[in-house]
Amino acid sequence: EMGCGGKVRLNRHSEFSKWGIEIWVRFRNQDSPDGCMKVLNASVHSGGERSISTILFLMAMQELHKTPFRVVDEVNQGMDSINERLVFSRIVRNSCNPQGSQFFLITPKLLQGLIAMENPNVTVLFICNGPYSLNGKEPVELKSLLKAAKKRKNIKN
Repeated sequence: EMGCGGKVRLNRHSEFSKWGIEIWVRFRNQDSPDGCMKVLNASVHSGGERSISTILFLMAMQELHKTPFRVVDEVNQGMDSINERLVFSRIVRNSCNPQGSQFFLITPKLLQGLIAMENPNVTVLFICNGPYSLNGKEPVELKSLLKAAKKRKNIKN
């Protein structure tokens, strides 16, 4: 679906404090599953590629180590809109199943028309810290947002 791949390698050392992990990633379709994998590195990979790797790693870890929730801050920064939609879709799919955990995503922006967010098990909270925070052009009134949300869910006053 995303055309990428990855693996994690444990680096052991005689001193435990020097142990670590390497995250190996591939972002282009290649013939072999391990084709062109490279260690995730800020000098090689873009901010979007590092963000995608981080969130997919967290979701993979969730299968091994259960927690009731994850908090992720600005994971979508640096992603192009195509990958942002794919990542949000994956987050919704993983967090809306019985074995999943909740994800709290903190972000200053969300793409318009994120269909995955329309899942009945997803709650989106907008916290506006200024009158121009949603679209940057016109002041936003909370009453109009609530009215639109109620209308959309067929709730009447």
